[in-house]
Amino acid sequence: MKLQLEKITSSQRWAIGAVALAVLIACSPQAPEEPAQPKPSEPTLHTSGTEAPDTTAGTTAAEAAQLVAPGFAGDWASAEAECADPAKMLKLSADRIEMTPSAQSCSVKSISEEHPTGRSMIYTISADCLAGGKTSADNFTLNFGPSDTVMQLQLNDRQPMRLVRCP
Repeated sequence: MKLQLEKITSSQRWAIGAVALAVLIACSPQAPEEPAQPKPSEPTLHTSGTEAPDTTAGTTAAEAAQLVAPGFAGDWASAEAECADPAKMLKLSADRIEMTPSAQSCSVKSISEEHPTGRSMIYTISADCLAGGKTSADNFTLNFGPSDTVMQLQLNDRQPMRLVRCP
């Protein structure tokens, strides 16, 4: 028995292809269904411009930091070559800001987050800082463009400085 392909119309070829695809899908092994896991309730550390109600009651800053790591968390330096020198790095987390070059250590009090455009982010951080034996209440602004590996850090009203994320 010889098929005569020249007599099969394009719509018939399409139908044969659709049936073949349906058979392949039906015969393919299915991934086992995982039972739905309830999401743990996460405290709100970030807000969009205004302070949100405190949902972290009874949670310390360290515990909250373990639950939600902000996008700025990690090691930073003014140039990637300086990442190899711990004396030139900044360490940022949800609960601490360690600015080794200026010997400034800060305890984060609050964080707010804004997304003015698609991928850009602006974090505003209030912190109690200690530098040279003096304490101060400082405000940090971390401004990200479309990349999460480069940002501008502005401390209070000082000139912003460009930082790169250390690998």
